[in-house]
Amino acid sequence: MRVLYLTFCLLIIACADQPKKKVVAPIEKEKTAIPDHLIGKDFDGEEILIGKVSLSQLSEFSAAWYTNEYNSYKVNQSILAEIKSVFNSRKVSLIMGTWCEDSQREVPGMIKILTEAGYPTADMEIIAVDEDKTTPEKLEKTYNLFNVPTLIFSENGTELNRIVEFPIRSLEHDILAILKGEDYKNAYAE
Repeated sequence: MRVLYLTFCLLIIACADQPKKKVVAPIEKEKTAIPDHLIGKDFDGEEILIGKVSLSQLSEFSAAWYTNEYNSYKVNQSILAEIKSVFNSRKVSLIMGTWCEDSQREVPGMIKILTEAGYPTADMEIIAVDEDKTTPEKLEKTYNLFNVPTLIFSENGTELNRIVEFPIRSLEHDILAILKGEDYKNAYAE
């Protein structure tokens, strides 16, 4: 009995001497401000983005679908290596709709490919349109928009080509074909 009592006392003393672990609260990611003028309504009255937006505004506003699709998209690494080798100083513009199922499906993969290719996606021009495919500033007029999403590649102010609504072969194959100057035709090209 005495041995049991001594063992118990030693356990209490040993536990009491252990330093207390500090509990550190997780650092919350700072939320990206989305100005009121970029918030619109779709035909059902749901909030959507409209106008020229940043990638951080898009990912913050569309976190419910954007993050999951971005994380689950598997970039074809062998084609990515070729994309990196021919990207050069091309400019990329994206016109999309936060309300659009095609945009929700394709845009995260587009962004992930461009990011992994080393393109400065934080500086990319992104235009969010309403269901009529317009913005209050008529930003889309310059691009002869047909459907969304539309990913446009240009060089020195001249459009090289574009992916419209969905890729023909795959996002990676289509981007590579455009960057290499191959005879690529999107689904709506005549």
